[in-house]
Amino acid sequence: MNATMTDKTWIQLFTVELRLRRVPGAAIGDAIASVRELLSDSGQSAEEAFGPAREYAASLDLPVMNARQQALLTTFVPVLGLFAFLVFTLASTAWFAENPVLLSAPQALLLAVPVVLAAMFSFRFYPRAVFRQRWLPVALLLSAALASAGAALLAPSTADEAWLVFSPLALLIGTTATLIVLSIIGTIVTIRSQDGDEIVEPLQAQPGTGPRRGRQVFLIFVNWLFPIFAIVVFAMTWGFSLLQST
Repeated sequence: MNATMTDKTWIQLFTVELRLRRVPGAAIGDAIASVRELLSDSGQSAEEAFGPAREYAASLDLPVMNARQQALLTTFVPVLGLFAFLVFTLASTAWFAENPVLLSAPQALLLAVPVVLAAMFSFRFYPRAVFRQRWLPVALLLSAALASAGAALLAPSTADEAWLVFSPLALLIGTTATLIVLSIIGTIVTIRSQDGDEIVEPLQAQPGTGPRRGRQVFLIFVNWLFPIFAIVVFAMTWGFSLLQST
């Protein structure tokens, strides 16, 4: 047995494994409660009683969420929002510079890197690797940052050098509408969800809706992060353009 594996660590790994298997929060709460009850009765450690968290999670016959629905809500919508936000940023800069949005083929490939990295979360092996390898999230963030920086450096200076040419106003209107619609969809889903797939153990559940209401407000705020960031980027770009014109 791993001497550093405490019951708390084991339960955390167990929870992650069940999440990766698309088990709903309520079922995860029940499973954790059963684990705690058996540990309390037997006096054993979690690893002694159940073995490795990954193997025990795989052995349980628990309900799972619909894969397509989960991919839509947890992957497609955020990735589309990220793509719309990146395009909005390019359009804002071009709008205040009174230039069209110029896009080269290498620039488009680099801008697609963070979108592809996010879209990969729809495959089961990918989030498992991200959660289990501590260095991988850092590598992914660095890759996305370097790709974004490289895309800025490869921006064409003239329309003749560009692969595609867009009107900044059309892109601003389209991406703004997309970000707002996606945020509204996320808000509706959050409000309709009874607990936001929150993990609640039966013995720890408390009457009242205070904590859950706070969680719901937080999730709604998260749904509107991209529009908020877009406003900030637009205001900053506007401010820089005013400074340059003086």
